Amino acid sequence: MKNKICLDTGIVTQFYSENTPESILQLMKSVLDVKVEAYILAPILIEIFYHICVLRGKQSAETTVATFLNKYPVKLVNLDQTLIYKAGRLKCQHRNTLSYNDCYAIAYSLNNKLILHTTEKQLKEILPNLKIVKHSFA
Repeated sequence: MKNKICLDTGIVTQFYSENTPESILQLMKSVLDVKVEAYILAPILIEIFYHICVLRGKQSAETTVATFLNKYPVKLVNLDQTLIYKAGRLKCQHRNTLSYNDCYAIAYSLNNKLILHTTEKQLKEILPNLKIVKHSFA
């Protein structure tokens, strides 16, 4: 059985940056080779677009997001009522610590028993029942 994972913003943004950490290169190779089943929430793509747009401009952001979606067999997840409620409860409980996008990715990972691949530092302390793999942010 393949591992099922959820990708956060930092993973994809770092993947398309200079000096990509080796752990992220290996992770994305395993996604490309379909050795893992990867999920990403639609709002995460907005944040990825934003970060790349700030660094390299709108055209680069459009090209990067399109390339990512066309090349990598990730499953794009839209928000549904269950996910909205779970993410909303997380945001309410951890309003000063977690972003909305963190809450979406965490809620989806918890609801579907996925491993969240993240660059966030504090998640294990806040949510000990969340399965995470933390990658260093270069």
